[in-house]
Amino acid sequence: MKYSFFFTLDAAIICLILFIGCVLMVIVGKAVRDKFLAADEHESKGGVNALLGALFGLWGFLLAFTFGNVSTRFENVRASMVEEANIIRTVILRLDLLPDSIRGGFREDVKKYLQARIDYYEYATDLQKFNQSKKDAVEIGKRLWMRTVEASHLPNIGLAANTMLVSLSAMYDVGARRDAMLMSGLPGPIRYMLFFIAMVISFVGGFTSPILKTKEWVVITGFIFLACLIIYITLDMARPMRGFIRPDVEQEKLVQLQELL
Repeated sequence: MKYSFFFTLDAAIICLILFIGCVLMVIVGKAVRDKFLAADEHESKGGVNALLGALFGLWGFLLAFTFGNVSTRFENVRASMVEEANIIRTVILRLDLLPDSIRGGFREDVKKYLQARIDYYEYATDLQKFNQSKKDAVEIGKRLWMRTVEASHLPNIGLAANTMLVSLSAMYDVGARRDAMLMSGLPGPIRYMLFFIAMVISFVGGFTSPILKTKEWVVITGFIFLACLIIYITLDMARPMRGFIRPDVEQEKLVQLQELL
């Protein structure tokens, strides 16, 4: 699977690039104003100010919508991780229904599957280990399923095997759902629109500024910094496996299941 530029690049670096780009757009906007406006036109025009206000409103609405959407998805990821831990716990407990002759093999495979799911989260920043953990989980999952199907044909354990099949099916389903949410990230068009509008606002801000001295630069860079900080938090929450804000408490529930094995 190929990962996009925004998936592999750290959110802090993206926001640093955005910050530098916005500052440069302020400088470009001021340069364009000084070059194309006559001296008597250096007062800000009402139409341009109205446009700047509209851009601020549009950008604020888009940012609030994006942050709310990402926050909701982050909570859904946390819920799915707890659900996955609960289902795997059920699978582990139902191993006791199997006879001693086959229970050991099942327990070993479940232990490996659990470790693969833990590694999937822990090694999200290492693409080689990340992909290997996904591959291991799939292979072990297939082996567990085939073991259970074969066990269902043995005498006197058909009911236990069928119950295990139901639990395994639920375990794979919630795992796939969790993977999809973790990998989806922030939609590209929304992300690009946020960056584009931030750059346009910076340009218009520089264009409508008659002078840019220390006081003006403090206000401008302060606003750009806060805007980039909000975007950073939004991008970070959209990457629950690799960001600063991570559902570690929910992941710990998976780790604790190793004690049952």
